[in-house]
Amino acid sequence: MNSLHAKPAVVLIVDDDEAGRLMMATTLEQAGFKLFTAADCAEARDIFAHNKLDLVLLDVLLPDGDGFSLCAEFLQHPRGRDLPIAMVTGLDDVESISLGYQSGATDFITKPVSWGTLPYRIHYILRANRAFLDLSLSESKTRALLSAIPDIIMRVQRNGKVLDMQAGSYVYDMGEWINYDEHDSSGRLPQGVFAAVEPVIDAVCLANQMQLVEFQWSQDNASVRHWEARISPRAHDEVLMVVREITQRKTQDKQLRLWAKVFEGSNEAIMITDADLHIVSVNRAYENIMGFAEHEVIGVDTVAEGARLHTHSFFRNLVSVLREQGYWQGELSNQRKNGEVFPSWYSISLVSNAQGQPENYIAIFNDITEFKNSRAQIEFLAHHDNLTGLPNRVLLNDRLEMAINASKRQNEKVGVLFIDLDRFKNVNDSLGHAVGDQLLKETAKRLSATIRTGDTVSRLGGDEFVVLFPKIKDESILADLTIKLRDVLQDPYNLGDISLHITPSIGIAIFPDDGDNVSSLIKNADAAMYLAKEKGRNNYQFYTPLLNARTLDRLRLESDLRLALEQGGFEVHYQPQIFSKTGNLWGAEALVRWRHPERGLVSPADFIPLAEETGLIIPLGNWVFAQAARQVTEWRRNGLPDLVVAVNISAVQFRKDDFVEHITTILKEEGAVAHSIELELTESILMYDMESSIQTLNYLRDFGFRIAIDDFGTGFSSLNYLRRLPVNVLKIDQSFVREMLTEQASMAIVESIISLAHSLGKETIAEGVETKAELDLLTQRGCRLMQGYYFSKPLPAANFESWVRERTGVQLAS
Repeated sequence: MNSLHAKPAVVLIVDDDEAGRLMMATTLEQAGFKLFTAADCAEARDIFAHNKLDLVLLDVLLPDGDGFSLCAEFLQHPRGRDLPIAMVTGLDDVESISLGYQSGATDFITKPVSWGTLPYRIHYILRANRAFLDLSLSESKTRALLSAIPDIIMRVQRNGKVLDMQAGSYVYDMGEWINYDEHDSSGRLPQGVFAAVEPVIDAVCLANQMQLVEFQWSQDNASVRHWEARISPRAHDEVLMVVREITQRKTQDKQLRLWAKVFEGSNEAIMITDADLHIVSVNRAYENIMGFAEHEVIGVDTVAEGARLHTHSFFRNLVSVLREQGYWQGELSNQRKNGEVFPSWYSISLVSNAQGQPENYIAIFNDITEFKNSRAQIEFLAHHDNLTGLPNRVLLNDRLEMAINASKRQNEKVGVLFIDLDRFKNVNDSLGHAVGDQLLKETAKRLSATIRTGDTVSRLGGDEFVVLFPKIKDESILADLTIKLRDVLQDPYNLGDISLHITPSIGIAIFPDDGDNVSSLIKNADAAMYLAKEKGRNNYQFYTPLLNARTLDRLRLESDLRLALEQGGFEVHYQPQIFSKTGNLWGAEALVRWRHPERGLVSPADFIPLAEETGLIIPLGNWVFAQAARQVTEWRRNGLPDLVVAVNISAVQFRKDDFVEHITTILKEEGAVAHSIELELTESILMYDMESSIQTLNYLRDFGFRIAIDDFGTGFSSLNYLRRLPVNVLKIDQSFVREMLTEQASMAIVESIISLAHSLGKETIAEGVETKAELDLLTQRGCRLMQGYYFSKPLPAANFESWVRERTGVQLAS
């Protein structure tokens, strides 16, 4: 009865009647079954535990138990979960049949057994069990499939009556899809849905062919939801309708269509790359700007192409910023198909996949050649003479101001030459303005070709030129340079058919000897030039006030300085340092002031250099340090526990062998804590002996002092040394702050200092902040601390306390 190749079914016979057990085993073995027999429960359990059985024939009464309990036991075991068990009972033993059913038995066989039909009965039991298992598996698969799909599946009659409905686990509002009539227990499609699908249902029934329909419907009138229905024919006037919501897909389709219009209609070039920055798509504007067709650039490695015009390191940094921040904007060079290189302004965005990994980059750029040329031309005309191309008065004033500031820090001089061409008016009047203009242009060329790198030649107007010589050590060097300029200006001027001999009259003024600002230096150089003309022209003259009067004044100042130290003529004023974003007080800088009985408040620029030259800076600096330590300790004790006061340290102080010992002693005497004091030193002080400076600063930092580099950016710090210096703060010099809104170079320096400080884990504080525009720009660039007249001028201690009360409401105890 079994197939020749089928594996024989394994049957366990459990019966205490040896004759019946033997007869049943013999009958089934002859029919092709594999047999195990057991006379009691214990033997049956052992066979069950060690063999895979296909069927158990189980007698009701056994010596060590009953068949019902053993049946339930087998079925509860994982090995017997799907095992068919037939109870062998008496012909009229209805009670045993009922108990067998309750214990989970699959079927029953009555005694006396019909031996001829027994094998067939066994086959029927096994086939029925396999069919049941297959059906269970099919139903499980069907349930899993339905739970995984976002569809609603309905059997619907032609009149809208819903016969059956199944919904996937992603459908949360299936109840909305059936409306129930109080007179009819069966449900119907909602009116809005039926109105949309009724014509399609009719068509499907008539054509006996599946159709697709899209429609809008929502129970909530405030929202719009889109649906897609596949309607297939079934029996007469009945269809199968599979519905899926497509609202999100519709929205995405709309967005894609809009993006396609933007992509192709944009006047800016758009380039899309893959995660490896290879081009995958470009728009029409890209083709127009670059000269390449799309198929010519697909697959191009943009990093490799860009590195030809920039550097690999630049692009590595660019990609790094993109991956960290998701966006980059800036100027890049581009190259058209014809080889022309042009500047472009790029905005590049990163597009990530669902796992957060880079998937695409979108670059939008345009050609800024015309913009840059126009801006450069406007900037040039604003700062240069239209005729000669030399710097005009505006640019000269800026450069002279910078030279003055630099000379103050570096203890150098600045030379200003005022040059006037002798009898130039006669040339204009006799030969015409065209010849006069050629003469001025040639003069500008000669002056520019003769000066040193870093010097400036400017034309103020007419035949007046000014030459700026920064970094002059003494007057003799300036005289040599002046003679060289005079000689080149005396050479003949061959202007077409005309040869002219022109001589210059030159006036010289020196900072700081002959003026302490731009206007006074130019005015005094102009006065010296007129003195040269009075002395016969074609010569140079220095501006020289009476030397004896200047020397006498210096001696008096030195005497008064010593007296002020002895009699307490100095004051310490405090300029607030502010958190840029909150406006809260961070600290203050201690600034020494000299209240002279006759001259009033004397500028530090007048007496600090003298104090350094005479050695008085040592006792003066120690006094200022002690005053600041005493004052910050008092303020911290009386309401400002976190206040920090910055104290300037001069080069003479810092280089003294006992400097560290001296200030730590003062600190202890005043009862101050080191972290309440910030020591400010200039770059030039630290660069004098860098290794020694690093050793001293490390000791001071370990002791608790905060360290700041004052006027950062005006010296020549080595970045290698800077990373080793244990400083807390970089102070941005006020010259850069003042010029950053009008001069790109100063803005670049400010941004570089802030970026460098952040990279090295240091703070920045901007000096000389005088306007809200400066405050806003510095804050935007990431500078956290500010000081300057925008917040407050330096104030005596009592006035500082009043300022704090008015600004913060903190009442400082006296």
